[in-house]
Amino acid sequence: MMLVAFTICSNNYLAHAKAAGDSFLQHHPEAKFIIGLVDKFHPDLDYNFFAGMEVIPVDILNMPEFDEIHAKYNIIELNTAVKPTYFHYIFNNYNADKVIYIDPDILVESYFDEVLDALDEKNIIITPHLFTPIDDGKCPTDHQTLGGGIFNLGFIALSNYPKVKDFLDWWHERVIKYGYSNQALGMFYDQLWINYVPCLYDNYLILKHPGYNIAHWNLHERYLSTDIADSYLVNKEFKLRFFHFSGYKFDKPELICSYGNRFTFDTRPDLKGIFDKYLSILKKNNVDGIKKLSVFYYPELSEPVIVKKLTLPEKIALRAKIITKAIVYGHL
Repeated sequence: MMLVAFTICSNNYLAHAKAAGDSFLQHHPEAKFIIGLVDKFHPDLDYNFFAGMEVIPVDILNMPEFDEIHAKYNIIELNTAVKPTYFHYIFNNYNADKVIYIDPDILVESYFDEVLDALDEKNIIITPHLFTPIDDGKCPTDHQTLGGGIFNLGFIALSNYPKVKDFLDWWHERVIKYGYSNQALGMFYDQLWINYVPCLYDNYLILKHPGYNIAHWNLHERYLSTDIADSYLVNKEFKLRFFHFSGYKFDKPELICSYGNRFTFDTRPDLKGIFDKYLSILKKNNVDGIKKLSVFYYPELSEPVIVKKLTLPEKIALRAKIITKAIVYGHL
């Protein structure tokens, strides 16, 4: 049974991708881990740094629509719009039975027992953003999270390619045409489309295990502790499978989330240990240097930014855009 996991990023996020890959392989040594690189190989980076993983540049996929979506999408939209194509490529080229996608800003903490067992029977596994409502006037509320979709696409697991090929074809067609983010038009990257999975497909699992996909949007319902082996538990009962550091900025380590305001490390000291661990891993992975690497498809990201003084309405509009865009994809 061939298990492949992968993530997707551009060169400037490879320190995070390495953390995701290393942690996944630590707990799943039988698996193969792939970094889908939405970029060209950078001459200033030695890719032997990612030994034990395979880095596959997006141009290897020979994606017919790539020039089209590159021309119309920003870097976040492009990175997410190629996800179905990477799934197709991995299933077809690695004889994979089970394929798991995780975002690059994820740290895996234990073996995915529930997912791998379920994939023996189920073809699609997805995780909801939250299990309990939250509307306390702080950010993010369940209303704000709803704009990004019911399910978080920092994780999705698929099995049995003949059974999911039609799903991937449908998803691919939608993100090529509608893989942008514009909340006014009801669009949010590749993620919003997954709301349709329970309607259009039968053999799926909505995984409601608190140890998967812990992130700032569900911290109101999930608390960390450790067991006698110093492994993380969620709500003193469930093994932590992975933590999703969406919205966390390594250059602002005092903040749990750069745009959320519900918790701080003073009010949530249970989180301090895993955030310190993650920052230490990123620093070891030379995040300060890698973050400065240019992105071939978006060279303007490396150019100096001219700061414009915004009017109050512009500030309000920009803040709303940042919150809705970064509520799930704050990592790119």
